[in-house]
Amino acid sequence: MWTDASVPSYDTTPDSETDVCIVGAGIAGLTIAYELVRRGTSVTVLDDGPIGGGETGRTTAHLASAVDDHFVHLEDKFGEAGAKLVAESHAAAIDYIESVVRELSIECDFRRVDGYLFAPPEHVDEKSGRELDRELAAARRAGLVAEKVARAPLTFDTGPALVFRNQAEMHPLRYLRALADAVIQLGGKIHTHVHVELIEPGEPLTIKLANDRRITCRAAVDATNGAMTSPVKMHLRQAAYRSYVMAFDLEPGLIPHALYWDNGDPYHYIRVARGENDREILIVGGNDHRVGQGDPARAWFELETWTRRFLPIAGNLVARWSGQIIEPADGPAHIGRSPELEHVYLVTGDSGNGLTHGTIAGMMIPELMRGHKPTWSAVYDPDRSHLHSFGTLVKEAASSSAPYTDWFRGGNVSNVDDIRPGHGALLRRGLHMIAAYRDEAGTCHMRSATCPHLRGVVHWNEAEKTWDCPCHGSRFDAYGRVLNGPAAVDLAHVDTPSDVREPAREKPVAADDDDRHSYVGIHGPEDPA
Repeated sequence: MWTDASVPSYDTTPDSETDVCIVGAGIAGLTIAYELVRRGTSVTVLDDGPIGGGETGRTTAHLASAVDDHFVHLEDKFGEAGAKLVAESHAAAIDYIESVVRELSIECDFRRVDGYLFAPPEHVDEKSGRELDRELAAARRAGLVAEKVARAPLTFDTGPALVFRNQAEMHPLRYLRALADAVIQLGGKIHTHVHVELIEPGEPLTIKLANDRRITCRAAVDATNGAMTSPVKMHLRQAAYRSYVMAFDLEPGLIPHALYWDNGDPYHYIRVARGENDREILIVGGNDHRVGQGDPARAWFELETWTRRFLPIAGNLVARWSGQIIEPADGPAHIGRSPELEHVYLVTGDSGNGLTHGTIAGMMIPELMRGHKPTWSAVYDPDRSHLHSFGTLVKEAASSSAPYTDWFRGGNVSNVDDIRPGHGALLRRGLHMIAAYRDEAGTCHMRSATCPHLRGVVHWNEAEKTWDCPCHGSRFDAYGRVLNGPAAVDLAHVDTPSDVREPAREKPVAADDDDRHSYVGIHGPEDPA
């Protein structure tokens, strides 16, 4: 969808030392880099794909201070003062983006729009109206400019809706490309297609790269979204979800430019973007599920069915893709000092508001590095207490643990010959689970099915041709190369026997003890965007 914006490539051979090393060239990493180089700090940004090749390139670019987690819930967890800090920080992030667009003369279709929250059209009733009233009161207490209107300006009757002023939209990769150019012009360094495997503690820190290369630095930022530097702690406090998006051709002027959200389950989010040849694009997203624990093909089918039912003006399908959303148990992102590594800073838990959360990180982390304590830091602190969301913590922990029972099951097939070209499947070989993919030429590529993060068994994602870990959200391409953290390395290689068969199973078997960020938008079931 956003790939009409070309992004430059950068040198793949970084210097052996730098002042600050930032891992991840999305909006968080590049905004932090931009603010640091403006202060005269030596900065190196590393990414194992192109800039914006992770979640920034997958966003639907809703710039919202009316955040996904809703102020009724934020107020319950953080009090009125905490909810106000969340609203204030996201509004400031939108202001910041607007000022950078103006300062750098960026042509990225930035515009201020209204945002509308409404009940799902299938369930407009008295209860949904009361929920909107409660959210309106909480949002106003948090400082947002909001009011209740008879309906949102969509082509179906939404029923009563809340309208939030001063929201915004933009083209994310055009913005990011200009931000990267500014970082380079100010003396910063960006290196793409460089894979970071580990940040080793010490003074200085050591950034371990693939091919046994190393960089030393005074401070580092983990802006990979998946918190690769926190193997356990952060993943007890947040969970990884996939969210699905479809883009449709649209006659200009049928739907006003605005942000639209319902509060259903599954929920939906909508906006309009500028297309080609004076056309517009209708972007509809939603149908989220835990990574590796849902059916992507069904999610897209249900999303299109919902769109065709309620927005029949949608034209031909232009593109479809999915993105990774990291949901903290209590709502706000985790931005600040790592609770586990000295001189390391984290940006994770985007919670569906990645562009504003990433910008907040760019405003906060350089100040934290200078020893300051930004006003918003407590509500985003990665080491904050999450006991106010104990029920959610327990529920998500159970969802993360349940898939470990896969170790006691057989494979999807018993013989590699059962795998058709272009498809993948799990096989069992003794105590080992094998992730086998047969490419279109018929060659079978075999990796360990053990996720290198915390040893879950990956599942084959037929719709996107990836291996997804249902425990903590790591994802790998069909050949086992890591796409999404928290895993920082690829699935392990295994021998490729001519015939791998599943053994007879008279009793359960025990778990085996052995053991890049890239843009994978989807136009069709197998076609990269």
